[in-house]
Amino acid sequence: MRDLDRQRRVNSSALRVILAAAAVIAIALLAWNTVQVLLLAFGSVVVAAVLVSGANLLAFLPLDHRWRVALAAAAAVAVFAGAGVLLGNQVKDQLAGLAVQLPDMIDTLGRYVGILDLWDRLTEYAERLILRTDAPRNIAGYTSGLVGAVGGLALVLVGGVYLAWAPGLYKRGLVALFPPELRARFADALDRCGEALQHWMLGQLLTMVVVGVATTIGLTIIGVPSAVALGIVAGLFEFIPFVGPILAVVPAVVVAASEGGTMVFWVAGLYLLVQQLENNLIVPVVQQRTVHLPPALGLFSLLAMGIVFGPLGVLLGTPLTVVLMVAVRELWIEPNGGMEPRPPDTSLERHETR
Repeated sequence: MRDLDRQRRVNSSALRVILAAAAVIAIALLAWNTVQVLLLAFGSVVVAAVLVSGANLLAFLPLDHRWRVALAAAAAVAVFAGAGVLLGNQVKDQLAGLAVQLPDMIDTLGRYVGILDLWDRLTEYAERLILRTDAPRNIAGYTSGLVGAVGGLALVLVGGVYLAWAPGLYKRGLVALFPPELRARFADALDRCGEALQHWMLGQLLTMVVVGVATTIGLTIIGVPSAVALGIVAGLFEFIPFVGPILAVVPAVVVAASEGGTMVFWVAGLYLLVQQLENNLIVPVVQQRTVHLPPALGLFSLLAMGIVFGPLGVLLGTPLTVVLMVAVRELWIEPNGGMEPRPPDTSLERHETR
């Protein structure tokens, strides 16, 4: 009888282990299959951090938090709309000029690399792609991808507004998932992560504006066509760490190459100068009030996120790394004595000498 009861307990324990392992595997598979949704949700958190920061800047107004968030959102829309109205015609004309000059630019670039008919070759290759039998299917795939990207952007923006409108509601719901003895620590860690994300986003926006304005002024002084459009491109690409500044140089070099002479070297020197000013002056000042992300950690996290999750991972890799770094510090490092090494315990040695 005892052997039978023991066998039943063993079987019951084994069954619980199997069910627990199956539950962990199922949760992992669910998380992996919904990782794009989770990244979009984190994008909404980033948008909410920007709106909450704007609402905090309006704290001097005798208004409720929700009204200040609404004002911050309206101000953001007004800034983008105003920029579109003020610069729209100029940027449109410059982009149209770039499109007209594109064949000559491509041919000039081809002569630099030793290909005299580069534009004709690219045009012929594009025609072959269009005439392929699977071209309609590829176009449909690209169209659906574009629609999905636009829908994802809209979802991120709307979700960010909802999160910023009532952040306490979502925070309480997330904290309630943890055991009561851990809720206070986790709530404090969430606050620290939110503050770090807000500071990082404000610093990033400031850097983008400074880089865009400096690039526009420098290109105008040099005499490069489409300086405003290229400056906007440089400012927007600054949001992508490490890779963005490199990508921003390409259109400027192509435009400069089409002008001939030594302008391409002046443009390359300007972009190098702007990056040096950013890395040695702007970034240190910004990091005094933001989270200092080690460069190696940021580089490899961005690479990993890009390989695993694609373009969305590249866009959100750095802010996600900032949040994870603060969370690890608040939930693991600080409760376990911080980052300073502990002094060796000499009590045992004193006891042995006695």
